[in-house]
Amino acid sequence: MKSPSEARSAGSRMRSKASALAAATGLLLCLGLAGCAPEPPEQGAPTVSTEEQSPAPGTAAPSAPEDDEPTTDDGTAPGTPEEEGVPAGDDVGDGAGSGDDGETDPDADSDINATDDWREPEDPTAEGPTAAPVLPEVEGRIGDGVALPTEVVVSITSVTTTTLTAETPGEYTGPAIIVGVQIANESDVPQPVGSAVVALTGEGGEVGVPTWASPNDPLHGEVQAGGTVDGTYVFMMDPAGERSVTVRVNYSAGEPVATFTGTTP
Repeated sequence: MKSPSEARSAGSRMRSKASALAAATGLLLCLGLAGCAPEPPEQGAPTVSTEEQSPAPGTAAPSAPEDDEPTTDDGTAPGTPEEEGVPAGDDVGDGAGSGDDGETDPDADSDINATDDWREPEDPTAEGPTAAPVLPEVEGRIGDGVALPTEVVVSITSVTTTTLTAETPGEYTGPAIIVGVQIANESDVPQPVGSAVVALTGEGGEVGVPTWASPNDPLHGEVQAGGTVDGTYVFMMDPAGERSVTVRVNYSAGEPVATFTGTTP
């Protein structure tokens, strides 16, 4: 049988063990509850209850805003019509003359080419010119100079005959007439001769066929004031000798024509 002091010592040890066991059990219970608890929300993010997240029956769930949508400092999206100075409700990017429905205004393009000086013709059935205006002609004889109203003198310096031999593709062999032309500028300004046209016809209207065969060397460039230039033209015509011919020289487009008549040697 234990003494009273021994009984008190044993009771103290039992109480110490029970306290230690209770503390350990409480610690294990706390650890278990901590592992099952939900993670705390991020700082600054508002918490929403389950009732607020669930939409009411029969209604659509609200769409979440896009995370990557740019915003300005005040939380509004940039580039809104109000910020760009465009009244709300107007379509941005529509072409000029288009309405709210996207259709083009027909009056917008018609004003581009509109003119105020158009007048209805007096006779709508009248026909316009169908031929170039007839240029004035000044006649002369081969060997003489023909003075034109433009202070230009045209002369036929020579008319000879020859027989051509074809040397390149496009050339022909046969009799031909060689005509020498001279342009003298007696005006105070240069006279262009790059567009000069020289034509030869025989009696009865037979046309001399121009050719580029040598010694063809047409007029080109311009004649300085007080200067002269010479050109050579070759025409195929059979026969070429002892023919009555007419040579017309238009030294520049739109200018008077010098006309020469004579006989080939």
